Amino acid sequence: MNRLPEITAIQHQGAHAVTLSLLVQPELHYFPNHFPDYPLLPGVVQLDWAIHFGRKTLQAKGDFCRMDNIKFQAIVQPGQKLDLHLQWHAENGRLEFAYKQDEKTFSSGVVVLAVAS
Repeated sequence: MNRLPEITAIQHQGAHAVTLSLLVQPELHYFPNHFPDYPLLPGVVQLDWAIHFGRKTLQAKGDFCRMDNIKFQAIVQPGQKLDLHLQWHAENGRLEFAYKQDEKTFSSGVVVLAVAS
């Protein structure tokens, strides 16, 4: 089973910011058991996707250190179309993310990545 959403578009805003248009396919690995009668995308998966796509599109580097200002504001369900906005601040290892659809925010926050010394 697939674990990543379908990317339908990528728009770079300079070297340190990108917006990915995503389709959260109903057949993703997470939906059959979370929850059978009301499937929703777990918050930890949203964090994992932000880190994954930050590394792939913005070359974000480092190991997970902590989360700051994480907010889950709306439920993401199968078939949802979302824009994932990412901004990478290499100087302090901060990856800002927001999952949105038009003006509605589903989740947002900052993942801090630390480079091992």
